[in-house]
Amino acid sequence: MPFARSSSSKTSLPTVVTQTDPRPPQRARITTGCIRATVTFVILAAYFAWTWPWYFRHDAPADSDLPQAAWTSPTRPAYPGAQEAPAELEAGLSAHPEGVVRAPPLGVPESLQTKWGQYSPWHALDKYRAPPAGCNITQVNILQRHGARYPNAEDGANYAKAVAHLASADKFRDKRLKFLEEYEYELGADDLVPFGAAQTFEAGQIAFKRYMHLVNSTQIPFVRAAGAPRVVSTATNWTVGFAAASHQRYQPYLNVIISEEYNNTLNNDCPSASDGSPEMDIWLSVFAPPIAERLRRGAPGANLTDTDVFNLLAMCPFETVAKETMSPFCAMFTEDDFRAFEYHGDLEKYYKTGYGEKLGPIQGVGYVNELLARLTGTPVQDHTTHNASLEFPLDRNVYADFTHENLMVAVYAAMGLFNVTAPLDPRHMPPPDHEDPSGQSWVASRMVPFSARMVTERLECVRVEGDGAEESEKTRVREGTYVRVLVNDEVQPLGFCGGEEGLCELRRFVESQAYARSSGNGDFELCYS
Repeated sequence: MPFARSSSSKTSLPTVVTQTDPRPPQRARITTGCIRATVTFVILAAYFAWTWPWYFRHDAPADSDLPQAAWTSPTRPAYPGAQEAPAELEAGLSAHPEGVVRAPPLGVPESLQTKWGQYSPWHALDKYRAPPAGCNITQVNILQRHGARYPNAEDGANYAKAVAHLASADKFRDKRLKFLEEYEYELGADDLVPFGAAQTFEAGQIAFKRYMHLVNSTQIPFVRAAGAPRVVSTATNWTVGFAAASHQRYQPYLNVIISEEYNNTLNNDCPSASDGSPEMDIWLSVFAPPIAERLRRGAPGANLTDTDVFNLLAMCPFETVAKETMSPFCAMFTEDDFRAFEYHGDLEKYYKTGYGEKLGPIQGVGYVNELLARLTGTPVQDHTTHNASLEFPLDRNVYADFTHENLMVAVYAAMGLFNVTAPLDPRHMPPPDHEDPSGQSWVASRMVPFSARMVTERLECVRVEGDGAEESEKTRVREGTYVRVLVNDEVQPLGFCGGEEGLCELRRFVESQAYARSSGNGDFELCYS
């Protein structure tokens, strides 16, 4: 039975759990279909009108007034040794399937966007790879974070205060700060921004293009969402994108909205768990003071705290995704500043619902047990957050669930994804290396950017061998049922279940989830003790 959320937990607007109504008569179905088609057409028309100017803009905004800017145009290196952005960024993610309406570009170097931690826009970590020869995808489970949003109300108030503290300077010696003389804080709170809606619409199109063979008139995706308005809006935009890609032939809708007033499998809650603040505070005390001093030199008289530094850094991603052009706050900071900002997000996720918090993984167990039930076609066996009173079919080919990043991190930890050999050090950031700019695999911008998605594919494979001996070694797959997990289009190794080339036998995958199948070995009860 679900537990009521604690009074200390964040709550959302009141929501109603919706379930599928009985099948309407034919006339009603036709009328409903016409209405949905008309609404979708209007949304698409508005979307094109909104994004049209972007596709004819070839020049980046002039930055002559920012002679010392750390970040400039997408095609020009922003600091010594920086690489030019790939052509795919300029082309608007051309790796996406043909015919997909893309979200508009932000006019920001990719090297900057990927240092915004959990506030980074979605970006593919790899080009999607088709399954090995002889393998056919038979089921898809999508777990997706909501799209880019405004800051939540509490954070937004703190961001506005930090801006006011900096703007109260006696004068601005640094030209990059002069915009503050007439600046007004204009960001909304909590809701999805248009760019976030566009990326989610794009995700729905990609899902149809990639998995259309699993969809027919009797196999429409089953869609659920946590109850926060931005999550509901994300799910709805995804369904519209999916329907648009199918030319309105298949029109999924949001089947179930699960209230966040109670514990549920799409929203994390554990009152006894840490929120990662101790580790984040330690790191803030390490990296923020030198930045605060530098800003004070450029703005004499400004009374800035370490927390103000973090909040001013956060203004860069939030204002950029809200206004769809590079925020002037971005130019105030260097590459190293944003690396430190990124690591702050890494620490938060690791010590909040990740491996660094004993009660982190338990918050993802409910979803993992639902995933196992879908993969095996058997009833859910869970004693944590699954609500058996809600609609939960086991006969669909495509499932799409929409949630928050903290829940996704908990799911990763419960499953065994992104495990690191040593805990993240809140006093020292790992040095960059050639493969991973962060120096380790636990990177918030790679795991849970806005619109992040974990896709679990079930595959049926028959033995197929290549033409030559060398090729056959690469393509040989034993007959059976397999699982493949992709996070932001990157195939995960699944070493915890003996995965080879990203494929793990379904039986071994289920066996590897012993922690979830035991409902956390008593950890769930500790959340409320």
